Amino acid sequence: MRSPAVAFAASCAAMLASSGAFLAPSLNVGVPPRSASSRSTTHQQQHSSGRAVARRATSPSMSSLVITLEDDVIDKPLQPVGNYILVKMFAAVSRTAGGIVLPDEAQDVPCEGLVVAHGPGRTHPLTGTLIPMCVSEGDTVLFSRWSGRKVKYCGEDHMFIMDDDLVLVYRGPELTEDSLKMVRDQVLVVTEKGESETDAGIVIAASTAEKEKASQGRVVAIGEGRTSSTGKIVPCPFKAGDNVKFMEYAPVEIKIKGSYYAVVRMVDCIARWERESI
Repeated sequence: MRSPAVAFAASCAAMLASSGAFLAPSLNVGVPPRSASSRSTTHQQQHSSGRAVARRATSPSMSSLVITLEDDVIDKPLQPVGNYILVKMFAAVSRTAGGIVLPDEAQDVPCEGLVVAHGPGRTHPLTGTLIPMCVSEGDTVLFSRWSGRKVKYCGEDHMFIMDDDLVLVYRGPELTEDSLKMVRDQVLVVTEKGESETDAGIVIAASTAEKEKASQGRVVAIGEGRTSSTGKIVPCPFKAGDNVKFMEYAPVEIKIKGSYYAVVRMVDCIARWERESI
């Protein structure tokens, strides 16, 4: 027969077990104790997971970049169509970012900028042939001041122009005869233009002298030629070193490294000769 103390202890144990208060963790029954290293590992996993979530929450994404057109937010970057080119304009100063000195007397001072994007090209209206573009993203281009459509894109001045508005293209920080590329049927001619001297010996700068545009000079560079309706290239009939005569008001005049140049189209040249002077 059990003693009253033993019976009381057994009764208490039975009551605790039946009420659910007999918890395994309190007696370490059925649950192995976690070591300090396992607790540390769990904490590190939770901490690293929290950092990963924080990184995902704070890292920039394309969706977080704000693209604006005329100060209105748009979903995606602009993509020109046809033969349009999106150009980020450089500041209009007498010496451009590429080192090009623009003559003060020029009536049509070209603008300069960086090609941001361009369309696939122009489709010929009669044959349906695609005329591919002659520029690439990252090219620096000169184009006519009076051409195109100015827009405010991502807070900066840009211009939509057509490939027919291009004067010339170059890559790199500075325009030289080696870095430039003439496009399509454009011809670069170096002209003799500068100071003149009166009968009294007074030197008159070109900007104050009679504003007569040059109409002849020596060919420095040429484009690949005109593109026909079938997409074939009609080559330029001139070569570097030829002298040409062109329509007086046809060229766009620029000044590079102290020399005057005229950019004319192939169809505006009316004669050529191979001797040095006429």
